[in-house]
Amino acid sequence: MTEPTTLASQPNVDTSHAAEVIQQTYRQVFGNRHLMELDVNSSIEALFMNGDLTVQGFVMALAQSDTYKKLFFETNSPYQFVELNFKHLLGRPPHDQVELMNHVRLLQDEGFEAEMASYVYSEEYLSAFGVDQVPYNRASESMVGGRTLNYTRSRVVDAGYAGYDSADRQSKLLQSLCSGNSPDVVDRKSVGNANSLTINWTSRRQVGANRRAVQKSVVNQTSMSATIRSILSQGGKILSIAKA
Repeated sequence: MTEPTTLASQPNVDTSHAAEVIQQTYRQVFGNRHLMELDVNSSIEALFMNGDLTVQGFVMALAQSDTYKKLFFETNSPYQFVELNFKHLLGRPPHDQVELMNHVRLLQDEGFEAEMASYVYSEEYLSAFGVDQVPYNRASESMVGGRTLNYTRSRVVDAGYAGYDSADRQSKLLQSLCSGNSPDVVDRKSVGNANSLTINWTSRRQVGANRRAVQKSVVNQTSMSATIRSILSQGGKILSIAKA
């Protein structure tokens, strides 16, 4: 799970931390894409470093930039574009086909800038990140309005440490969103427990001789949803989900 990066002080006071926030914001908004020097907006960075932009304002400037438009809007289908917007700006995949299509229609009716603003200036964004926190992948956490499918879908659109978003131009989630079914996380053969997932969670009950508050469950993909429902039904909270 990606650790959130927060702005702990005024950027023009703690320049080293501001530089770290800038780097993390670029990585999140542009999906780990390596940017050429001409694609980096030094004037927007300067505004942030001087304290004239919050992290939210910096995210919005990058999301509405010509670079983002060139890399993701102009080269992808509308469905793939919206999927990536959810990932980059809200840290989760779309919940369902209705949510996906609402944003596709907004893009068609009101244009690129309105579509991008609908994420960054939303109540969900402010509730999750506020104005000083860099967006991050929330799909492996327990979150308000979250669904067990969020983790599986986020794994499908995860390009990995060495990959980058938009390498594949077509939607990866459209069939899953339209059917309501879980997409297949694993797209290659594996052996042993390589397909297993580890769920770390907390319980209100003290369990075991050591009275551990944090529990760990190792499950396969097909039983993940049932395991999560069982944990939540007993008042547990999911901390993280990762490959075993």
